[in-house]
Amino acid sequence: MRAKKIERAGVGIQITWEDDHVSQYSAEYLRRRCPCAVCKENPERIRTGALPIEALGNEKIDILGAQPVGWYALQFNFSDKHATGIYSFEFLREVCPCCRRGGWNILIKKSFTPPPP
Repeated sequence: MRAKKIERAGVGIQITWEDDHVSQYSAEYLRRRCPCAVCKENPERIRTGALPIEALGNEKIDILGAQPVGWYALQFNFSDKHATGIYSFEFLREVCPCCRRGGWNILIKKSFTPPPP
């Protein structure tokens, strides 16, 4: 899946995908799901898919910058000085907050009409 448009949205980002789906990610949401080797090895991350909120300390997380990695990913520079995760567009779509809450299932159920018998 390719991103059609990427823009800043409050303290996060918004991605419009080539199928016109719009995903909004807060900085904290992205930071807790960092795909770098160190973060992926955190036991809580392994168990739940996200770093525990305590792992981020007490400061509010913000995205200070983002760089493209080829045509396939973004690398974020977070306010907690973490900047090693490479977020592929495939991964970002996979962890889309609205799709993870059953959004795709609902969309598929609403748009799929079975053929007549």
